[in-house]
Amino acid sequence: MSLARLLNVIILILFAVGAILLFMLEITTVRQSILDQMSANLETAITALGLVLQGTLLNDDKVLAETIVNAMFDGGFVSSVTLMDPDGQLLFQKAFHTAQQNIPGWLPTVIAMPPVKVEQELTDGWRILGTLTLVGHEGYAYQHLWNAISRTGMALLGGLLVLTLIIQWVCNRLLRPLEQVNLQLLQVRKRQFSGNLPTPWLRELQEVVASINQLVSERKRDLLQQRLKITQLGKQLDTSTSQPLMALAETASGMYLQHFVSTQGEIRLYSRLLPRTPPSTDSSPDEIKVLLNAWLAQKAEGIQLPLSLLSHPDWAQFASSLTSGKGKTLDWRWDLTSFPPLAEERLTALQAQGVEMAFSNVPMSNDNLTRLDPVKPVFISCQLTQAPLYWNLLSQCLHASGYTLLAEASEVNDIDTLRSWGIDGYASQEAS
Repeated sequence: MSLARLLNVIILILFAVGAILLFMLEITTVRQSILDQMSANLETAITALGLVLQGTLLNDDKVLAETIVNAMFDGGFVSSVTLMDPDGQLLFQKAFHTAQQNIPGWLPTVIAMPPVKVEQELTDGWRILGTLTLVGHEGYAYQHLWNAISRTGMALLGGLLVLTLIIQWVCNRLLRPLEQVNLQLLQVRKRQFSGNLPTPWLRELQEVVASINQLVSERKRDLLQQRLKITQLGKQLDTSTSQPLMALAETASGMYLQHFVSTQGEIRLYSRLLPRTPPSTDSSPDEIKVLLNAWLAQKAEGIQLPLSLLSHPDWAQFASSLTSGKGKTLDWRWDLTSFPPLAEERLTALQAQGVEMAFSNVPMSNDNLTRLDPVKPVFISCQLTQAPLYWNLLSQCLHASGYTLLAEASEVNDIDTLRSWGIDGYASQEAS
């Protein structure tokens, strides 16, 4: 779980707990307020009714008393009116039925609203005329309570939505410097160096970002110095004549097969096919497709193609055949003095389709190695010469970038020597 999501979850849980407690407190407060208000209203109503009924009781006029009660409370908040004489005999009782309240059926079972009842004795001097009782209507109490619950619930839900958006924005803003630092460290690990990170506004992260920027600057300088040294040493090597490739075996498809075995033991690392007549920019798309189909029918992972093929004018017509080799390796042999203009774009598109890359006969210079950084080839095969310092330095540089260095041709036959130079594999007739 990411830190941003963890912070979001923690804050939302705390808000939810607080909202539930606030909601329960609001319900309790509103409930008690409604009961108190109903009790006060009933007290006022029973006092007024008692004064009015006092005269009717003295005149023993029950019809007028009923008329007065109906006029005062019909359709109101009173559920029933009861009048008892001093002996406890029922003189008058009236129950009122109100319209159905707009509340959910589960509300009365969850929140209890006790009936509100008030009593008052009607007197004439020292003589007691009767006892008047008013009972409040529960439906009105539940209606007011449900209105308060609805308003409070909608306000809390709206607040939760707004708070979620605010928390998301704040967390992203707070953690963006950490994400940038993590991305920068990941690129450093892959030997990919971008620009310096911007200075964050959080004081606690300013020193961290400054240290990361300094680390990146030092690693870029070290890498540049190492590659410039490789370029300088490479110019001193005699590359005027190419050595014959080792361990080539003919196949039925008219191509050569070459295996590479690890210098750490008899373990096959990589196998590739080499066309007898490599395709060129003058080859037709159909000829290239026939060659690629023959490769796809073989078990060999790679096929060697000239780097100049990336500039073929009819690239789109056979590019789909290249992407058919998902999980296989396209081994590009460097036959140009400079990297083709569309090479990086087309190699990236092939990699996006799951095709791996390898390179052969690469002129090892700072410019060429920089060109290979975005492509991230799996294998780089070279023709080794008697230059221990050069190959040690080159192997360290390539290993730091995650590449595997193979010897496709070599003046050195001793496997221990290849291993000591940092060479990962060599061409061999036997594929273990």
